[in-house]
Amino acid sequence: MTSLLAALVLSLVAVSDGAPDYSALPVDPAEMEQRLAACAVSFDKAIELAVAKVPGMVVEADVHDHGGVLQYEIIIGGNGTIKRVVVNATTGVVTAPALDLKGAVAAARAKVDGQVMSVVSDQLADPPTYTVRMYHKGKMHTITLSAVDGAIANATAQGRFPGEDTGDKEPVVLPSGLQYVDLVEGTGAQPSGPSAKVKVHYTGYFNDGKVFDSSVSRGQPAEFPLGQVIKGWTEGVGSMKVGGKRKLVIPFELAYGPEGRGPIPPKATLFFDVELLEIVSDPGAAPASPASGK
Repeated sequence: MTSLLAALVLSLVAVSDGAPDYSALPVDPAEMEQRLAACAVSFDKAIELAVAKVPGMVVEADVHDHGGVLQYEIIIGGNGTIKRVVVNATTGVVTAPALDLKGAVAAARAKVDGQVMSVVSDQLADPPTYTVRMYHKGKMHTITLSAVDGAIANATAQGRFPGEDTGDKEPVVLPSGLQYVDLVEGTGAQPSGPSAKVKVHYTGYFNDGKVFDSSVSRGQPAEFPLGQVIKGWTEGVGSMKVGGKRKLVIPFELAYGPEGRGPIPPKATLFFDVELLEIVSDPGAAPASPASGK
């Protein structure tokens, strides 16, 4: 148990020690001393209240200002887990996870009665959460709920591939390994080849549905020559027509390879929803035939 708790404490440091906030001025020590002295609930009393609510060993405690209200945030380890307990420094009200894994699954099933695939707990979140993933009616549902009261914070449904739902459409599989599904068939011009410069909107996903890049979120379409992007884009966008929207499933060999790059991990299969808005220029396109006169 001792070694397990030590491992949990080490993981706590990695999780809770996020990027420092350099936007604020340093706390005035005299002012904070006065505020803490004026609290109805002392530091020691907050620890006592937290442990009474969630029995275990306190591994970390801190004071935070939440909108002008001081709160003690206390991390307690026990029974192979870590829990975050909040004690209001003025009222002594204790907020702690009340939901266990079984209760989280029951709350999620009240929303979607499917087959459970996984349950992940984040007891250090604010508030602590459970994320339940399950299959129901041909989709994977991801339901995030509060571990304090079971309230659902977010619920999404994903089809076979991340991003826009492909419905019953089967992907086209090309010899290169690239797969695509046409979400909307374009009716405009098609790029002649890699020298064509195109304007697109796109969103890129990992296989777990996490977005790693999106021109849509930025509100700014991207422009680039087709010969200067990853092979999966050159091939996948190169056969689209203007006005079309396509889902690309790009194996790592046609993306960022076995090493990855930047936020892209090694051997990552990437998923893109791409809309071809315009062919900006196309040096390889056949010149338009002159209109015949009479």
